Amino acid sequence: MRQTSTICLIEKIMDFDLKLKDVFGDLVIDKQLVRSLGIRNERTIPSFVEEWLVTRFAKPDTDNDETRRAILDFIKKHLPAKVDKDLFLNRLHNGEQVTVLDAFKARVDLAKDCKYVSAPSLQQANISVDQETIDDCPDLLTGGLWGAGRLHYSRDQKALKLIEFKPMQSGKVSLKHMAEVRPQFTTAEWIDVIIRTMGLEPSAYNQHQKQRLVQRLIPLVQTNVNMMELAPKGTGKSFVFSNLSRYVWLNSGGALSQAQLFFNMNTREIGLLGGRFDLLVLDEGQSIDFQGADNIHAKFKDYLESGKYTVGPNQTTSECGLMILANIALYGGQPERQDYIRELPEMFHDSALLDRFHGILPGWEIPRFQTESVARGAGLKADVFGEYAHQLRHVSPSEFPYGNVPRLAGDSRDVKAVEKIAVALSKLLMLNPGDADYETYVMQPACDLRQRVRSQLAAVDGFEMSAELKVKVLA
Repeated sequence: MRQTSTICLIEKIMDFDLKLKDVFGDLVIDKQLVRSLGIRNERTIPSFVEEWLVTRFAKPDTDNDETRRAILDFIKKHLPAKVDKDLFLNRLHNGEQVTVLDAFKARVDLAKDCKYVSAPSLQQANISVDQETIDDCPDLLTGGLWGAGRLHYSRDQKALKLIEFKPMQSGKVSLKHMAEVRPQFTTAEWIDVIIRTMGLEPSAYNQHQKQRLVQRLIPLVQTNVNMMELAPKGTGKSFVFSNLSRYVWLNSGGALSQAQLFFNMNTREIGLLGGRFDLLVLDEGQSIDFQGADNIHAKFKDYLESGKYTVGPNQTTSECGLMILANIALYGGQPERQDYIRELPEMFHDSALLDRFHGILPGWEIPRFQTESVARGAGLKADVFGEYAHQLRHVSPSEFPYGNVPRLAGDSRDVKAVEKIAVALSKLLMLNPGDADYETYVMQPACDLRQRVRSQLAAVDGFEMSAELKVKVLA
């Protein structure tokens, strides 16, 4: 009986793979193959770079060992390890043109009337670049791009120049096409597409757990969404955010200052929340040391409420969301204490700040990552999904007819939170009010995530705050 069940599962996975490849073509990749090659076990690179390399080198007539060797040889030749930096610079100094794989980022220097790109692996920040390259790849100016850059050093001019650049990441994704193919999938199947894209295997999770996994992506597709995920270790919280989008900045614990988060008065540089990214993720939230906590607390309250903050004479407006990932103690699979928010730094115990978070995701409902959790087949490429999610933040209804919510009434913060979460889920799942699955997959989860905020507000400030979610749908 067990063998029959396993065979049926394999057949189901194969049928699903064929459907994904038929519908999406080159936008999908075999996630199991990518994981089995283990390229990122050898070198630290983003998942979309790993997938680009696998797409380039994996051929039907080559076995996995041969593919792996070819990729690692390519990386060794073109992606400098820290100890190899000067070997690459020496080749450039000797007149050789060198192609480097790196996260290139451009900037404009008005004082010198020129443009530069940086190549972190070579620790070079002043590589000259021409306007044509910038015009071909404008995203070099908006956070940077991973790609293959051909460099040349002129000994006469004592200048390093980027003479050719080929991006590894996908360009714009056709949202119209995505909306057109969505009816070929049920809601449950579409969730499975997203789960596979995250590098996970849908069959390893039940339907409720899958919904929780998808809810992690809410801040990626909607501007200025502020959420928390509280969970035990090992559920894959940070993995999702560090691998799906170049528009996310993941900060792992440690100390954080006002200058890092908001604005550095000495260097005049805008901080992590200033708009360079779609989402700032603060991992290990329970152990972050906020230096100058009182000032940060006040700035957080302003920003989470309005999307603006002021440091000195400088006011910054941003659409960057905030996601706090924190580990909490559990007992019997549930939070050990009713006011589990108190396991986070003290500033989050303030009801005025906590009320500005739109939702709390109960990560304890997601099982620990197991070997069977790994994707066993095809999914959308990570860079394709990252671009897709980024575009959804500002899509027009004429191009993408999702993101609708019914009219709501009630407590203003509750309504705002439920609306933002519902818009994001409507976009992710491509469901609108009136669709049969809308209530189950969009409206109920939006209310549930906000309800957890209200429950913690009542737990920390029961005299002022009620646990009741004050939202109703108007006819």
